[in-house]
Order: sequence, then structure tokens, then C-alpha cells
Amino acid sequence: MVPMSERTQEWIFWIAATILVAMMVHLGSIYLLPRVVMMRALDRLGAVNTMHVGRRPTAASRAIVRPSPDILYASCPYDLSKGPLRVTAPVIHSSYWSVSAFDANTDNYFVKNDSQTPTNTIELVVVEHGQAWPKLDAAVERVILFSPSEKGLILIRAVIDDDKHLPAVEAALHQARCGTVASAPKLR
Repeated sequence: MVPMSERTQEWIFWIAATILVAMMVHLGSIYLLPRVVMMRALDRLGAVNTMHVGRRPTAASRAIVRPSPDILYASCPYDLSKGPLRVTAPVIHSSYWSVSAFDANTDNYFVKNDSQTPTNTIELVVVEHGQAWPKLDAAVERVILFSPSEKGLILIRAVIDDDKHLPAVEAALHQARCGTVASAPKLR
């Protein structure tokens, strides 16, 4: 076996070091970048555990990434450290409507649209695994969501298919509510 020269050993060291640094930067950006993006979005949206209804987005007023001018948004940045979250919203059946939930990593872990919701109102109860949760009454349409993270975002979208529908859709979104609820028994 021929021994490696000092120069070859030096090259191998620098190649290995470069690959290691590249892997660390790559993995760090995959892990950190989505969380930083979500933290910045949550900070711009306003108070946590409160529903915020926005006007039609413009290039200067973007709180949501890549908003569409044909969609009205209602958003609730949440923090489950304050307790479980209850979201109630009217379901708009006249055009496309949806409610989505995003975790702190920007992953979408829940979505439901108007065609999947036969009722005129939906209620979401968002909890973390093992978190105490509220006593639940008989709601017409309720979904229990287990959030993968303590912080996240509930986003309601309603398409404006005609400007004459804008006042009604905007009024419906202003009826959406989001807030922390009192807790009771532990989830198993």
C-alpha cells in the first residue's frame, strides 16, 4: 500500500471539512428557515389568540406570503401555552371558502373547505398532545386539532368571485372568532 502524501492528506481534510460545513448549513437552513419565516409572519399578523380580518391584500400590505387579490383572509396567530384555542367561523357556501392550520414550521396540518362542511358554522378546538382541553358542548360542526407545535396559525380564506359579494363575505369573516378557552380534563 502506497502511503499518502502530506499534500493529499491536506486536500482530503479540506474536502471533508467543506462537505461537513455544507451539510450543517443545509440542515440548519432546512430546520431554521421555515421557523423564522413563521415567526416573522406571526409577529406581523398581530396579537395571538385573536382573529384578524384583513382587507384585500396589496403589494404594500402583505402579511400573508403570496396573497391573492381575489381572496379575503382572516387569520388567528395562536400560542397554546396560554391554553387550548377555540375558533368559530361562518362557512361561506356562495364561493370557495377554506380554513387551514399551520404549525411553527409552516407545515399545513389541517384544511377543510366549504364543500366538506355541510353546516353554516364550523368550530375548531386546537390543543397540543397531552394538553388539558375544554369541556365541549354539542356543537353542530366541531373539529379537534392536535397541533404539532405550541405556536401556529389558523387561516381562513374566502374567494371574491364578484365585487358585489365583497360586503357579505367581509361581514361573514368579521364574525369569525378565535380565543383561548378554559381547560378541563386531560387528553389521553
